[in-house]
Amino acid sequence: MTGNLVIAALGVRVGIVCDGLDGDSRAAVETAWQDARTDAAHVGGPDVEVVAGAGGSIRALLSSLSQRVTLAAIEAQRGRLWMLHAAGIALPDGRVVALVGPSGRGKTTASRVLGEAYGYVSDETVAIDAEGRVHPYRKPLSIIEPGESDKAQRAPSALGLGSLPDGELRLAGILLLDRREGVDGAVVSDVDLGDALEELVAQSSYLTNLPAPLRTIAAHVASVGGVRRVSYADAAALVAVIPEVAAVSPPSPQVSKSVSSGHGPVAAGTSGRRLCRVPPLDELPLADPDRLALLHIDADHAGTVRVLAGIAPALWRAADGVELDALVDAAVSAHGVPEGTDAATAVASAADELVAAGVLKESAPVRAPDSPLWRIHDDVAWTGESPRVVVLALANPAASPLALEGSAALIWTALAAGPGCSDDIVSRVAASAEVDGDVIRDDVESFLGALRDQELVFAG
Repeated sequence: MTGNLVIAALGVRVGIVCDGLDGDSRAAVETAWQDARTDAAHVGGPDVEVVAGAGGSIRALLSSLSQRVTLAAIEAQRGRLWMLHAAGIALPDGRVVALVGPSGRGKTTASRVLGEAYGYVSDETVAIDAEGRVHPYRKPLSIIEPGESDKAQRAPSALGLGSLPDGELRLAGILLLDRREGVDGAVVSDVDLGDALEELVAQSSYLTNLPAPLRTIAAHVASVGGVRRVSYADAAALVAVIPEVAAVSPPSPQVSKSVSSGHGPVAAGTSGRRLCRVPPLDELPLADPDRLALLHIDADHAGTVRVLAGIAPALWRAADGVELDALVDAAVSAHGVPEGTDAATAVASAADELVAAGVLKESAPVRAPDSPLWRIHDDVAWTGESPRVVVLALANPAASPLALEGSAALIWTALAAGPGCSDDIVSRVAASAEVDGDVIRDDVESFLGALRDQELVFAG
């Protein structure tokens, strides 16, 4: 390491390189980050480094540095932690309440007020691991000061904010901030998970890199007794709310098992219109009433969550390449015969809406009974997921790992979803890439042949 300032951020040791700074700038960096400093003599040095830079005003330098440290820490923990864009407040026993909201919702103000009564965890990101432990980020707070165009960066202790309790920090409450004028005190209300998901997803960093992201969120929510919303006008009213919304003894989150959501076998039958599911990254059943939350990702790896209600969950579960009659049967079986309308008409309209939303799609042509199925050899190991997968043939001691990226990784991921004929694999890849299957068919089939020649896959 070339610098000498190491700070703890979201469970990552970030080295801030100060070599290019003059004495005043270096002192300003050390003062702003004093509450996040950690043991510089740790074996192995920092996990990542950020260069403080030089030139310009000290305020501009500190503001830019805060942003870059945050981004570096979040990037280092992608796929490992649930990282909520939230303020974190710790009770004396280590229970942490996350106050969630987009920029401008009042997180920094709430952090300052609550931090004077409790421990300051972060005003930027609350990072939670699979066991429910919270990794603090005691960054400086950005403060608007009269007559200054750039915000000042002030250490929590310099603002009178509390230190962290000894021992482990654990997530104990999730509170959605709803600051509005005219509210007397603080009004806390329970929020249904289905209603809260969109905001929680929108305020999560690198959510789609987590395994089972929706079920991970649901597990954390269940461990703290649900999501709550607080409406308030003055942040001072939140002080009494924090113990109220914190679970007394939060257990470790329990992520539910995956339910079957992949493509089932395409049924034989007539050549009418058939619908099948667009495979989601994750799905989460919601009860009372029956709903289904789906998380799909686009080609840029951005996630979109949709909550299906009414007859839509029944249609989505039944859409294994079946015709409309089968979807009508599924809807009637789940909800009964509708009054005042034709069931087939209602189902057709709902199915069209699901297709327009990208949840269902026209299925690939029906596979002939003798079409060979592509499979991965049993002696082949792989790791990763799109956009990068590394594959290794274990039976060949001389084989080198094969790195597949981009479209090649998409095709491998489609194979890993289970045996399928060429049409099945093309359909899966097309759904993941959101392209027309006919456009990519030749490339997919050619790559399948290349994988077969390398004895990684076979058709039979």
